[in-house]
Amino acid sequence: MSNEIGRIVAPVVVMASFAHAAVSIGTPITSVQIDGVDDAKKLMNIIHLKRGDFYSPEKIEAAKTAIINYFKQQGLYGTIVEADVKPVNTSAAVIFHVNKGEKIKIKKVVFVGNEHISSSTLEKNIVNKEGGLLGFIPFLGEGIAKPEQLPYDQMRIRETYLENGYLDVKVGEPLMKVDFASNEATVTYTIDEGPQYTVSNVSIDAGIAELNTKKLHEKLELQSGRIFNVKKLREDIKYIREAVGNLGYAFADIKPEFHKDAQNHTVSVVYHVIPSKKVYINDVIISGNKKTMDYVIRQYIYLAPGDLFNYTDLQETKKELQRTGYFDKVVVKPQRVSEDKINIVIDVQEAQTGSISGGVGYGSYDGFMINAGISERNLFGTGIATSLNVDFSQKSTNYSLSFKDPRVFSSLFSLSFGIYHNENEYDYEGSDDYTVKRAGGWFTFGRKIARHMHASIGYSYNDVEYKDYEEIVDHPETYESYTKSSIIGSFVYDSTDDYYVPRHGIYTKINLDYAGLGGDADFLKSELKFATYYGLEHQIDYDLILRYKLRGGYISDNGYTPLAEMFYLGGARKGVRGFAPGSLSPFYSSKGDKIRVGGDQMFVNSIEASIPLDMITSNMRLTGFVDYGMIKNTVYKSNDIQKGWIDRYSLGAQVEWRSPFGPINLVFAYPLNDKKGDDTSVFEFTMGSKF
Repeated sequence: MSNEIGRIVAPVVVMASFAHAAVSIGTPITSVQIDGVDDAKKLMNIIHLKRGDFYSPEKIEAAKTAIINYFKQQGLYGTIVEADVKPVNTSAAVIFHVNKGEKIKIKKVVFVGNEHISSSTLEKNIVNKEGGLLGFIPFLGEGIAKPEQLPYDQMRIRETYLENGYLDVKVGEPLMKVDFASNEATVTYTIDEGPQYTVSNVSIDAGIAELNTKKLHEKLELQSGRIFNVKKLREDIKYIREAVGNLGYAFADIKPEFHKDAQNHTVSVVYHVIPSKKVYINDVIISGNKKTMDYVIRQYIYLAPGDLFNYTDLQETKKELQRTGYFDKVVVKPQRVSEDKINIVIDVQEAQTGSISGGVGYGSYDGFMINAGISERNLFGTGIATSLNVDFSQKSTNYSLSFKDPRVFSSLFSLSFGIYHNENEYDYEGSDDYTVKRAGGWFTFGRKIARHMHASIGYSYNDVEYKDYEEIVDHPETYESYTKSSIIGSFVYDSTDDYYVPRHGIYTKINLDYAGLGGDADFLKSELKFATYYGLEHQIDYDLILRYKLRGGYISDNGYTPLAEMFYLGGARKGVRGFAPGSLSPFYSSKGDKIRVGGDQMFVNSIEASIPLDMITSNMRLTGFVDYGMIKNTVYKSNDIQKGWIDRYSLGAQVEWRSPFGPINLVFAYPLNDKKGDDTSVFEFTMGSKF
């Protein structure tokens, strides 16, 4: 049997039985109970009826409606709700019996009258669409009927036509027919497309002397000769508002005016700019910071009392604060004081910036292990970053200390330094152990040289000592102890909008290490890190983030490049997940063992797609990835060292969790072209690095 659901609404059955004769209006309610569903606890929070309230039929009806709407939002229709109100002495007990409805699936979506735009294009942007093979992915559509969205789907279809120049389009009310025997529905839209319009002329009527309308016009999306597109029209309005806002007109109004020529199917557009008065900053108000000092926040604010309002500065202030990593959320909003005065309100929600780790364990190689570490990105709310880590085992002893002040005395200058000492014992199967001791330190001075740019220069000293290696390897010269004295430098460009989970922007970092100022090592090492982020929430109404990451490195050997200074790939931190950390490297065989010698050239890129795991926690995401990496060695000339490029690729997924102990990654990866002898790793756990 098939039924027409009005025009857009599915039927809902509401049944109730009241003991009206026994329970009077105003009787106190002694208990409220919901039967027949697993999520009764959630329902109790939304019906707004509790013990101690006074009985009335209106309250019971409102509670039933709330239950029904709850299940409608889950795509369940035909829900039956019965309400029993029973007298208990001088009070009343209320019991709701709920029989959940069924999900209605969209079997078919029919468009009638669409001659110039395909049905697949029209269906792409609506909510009530046919379920496909990928329907289990939320943002791709599950094919579940949501009748309350039908009027909005009608507008979405009209929007698609307006984006393609059909200004006279008429989209009739959607008709949903449901077969309750199969719980399937057909949705039909009747469309009168009308003619397609092109743009005949676009102009800007501003009346602002300092606004260069000619230059502004050149950057508009809507141009003469093109098909009219309402989406581009809105982008132009936003662009003009930003340009006018950058001149101090915070409350400017942009009104588009259309002149249609129905005979020639053209339309002209005039953007009228109503600027009002220029606006100046009255005060900057900071709230929500319980730990971070006010002066630390003000270091990253581009607007101050007395300044002329600037729209770009307002937006960049929010991004700059979110890039610090001190805050989970930053809201920057203007607060009108008068016709020409405005307050800037900065409301922050502070993040967990510190982490403490520690533990005792046992490993088949390291034996008993104990480790402890503490790090803080915002020490005592001053913006200073520090870390201290200590690890002990039967095979290794490691400790390190670092310090960084990104804005020394609230200036544009930065200062950082660190020291470390590592002693690790290695062995190969069937061979004796050998020991490597590393100790050193560094310091750098830096300066912010532009809004998104920072550069630094400093000095590094390292002492590396190898012991007891002669009986293990065929090329002992590669294991010679050495010292390294070098100048280090870096350049960073960061336009991302968040420290931990950026959705837009670019991050680029170039590191240089010139060794040769005394010491044994003599080489120039350069390394590039690049990442770009693109969030699709505005396009698909779902928090999907696309990421592309690249890492490259090159070493110029000027006389002596030690083994420990080479590049090694493999693992989440070094690149190409699915392979053991540092295991991808040119090598030679020695006494049955695989001796890795690293590479002087390497390249890694990754493509990632990240979605939220809100059903678990708001601070967790699931990310799918594909990694590809290459590495080779041209420094060591021995014939028995592997030549040419070594390339590996993998795919997998990782869970990214901003835990109370710091960022945690759970990596599950599958190597796609592993070779015999590769050290693969299908699972990896990392902590302390952002995603």
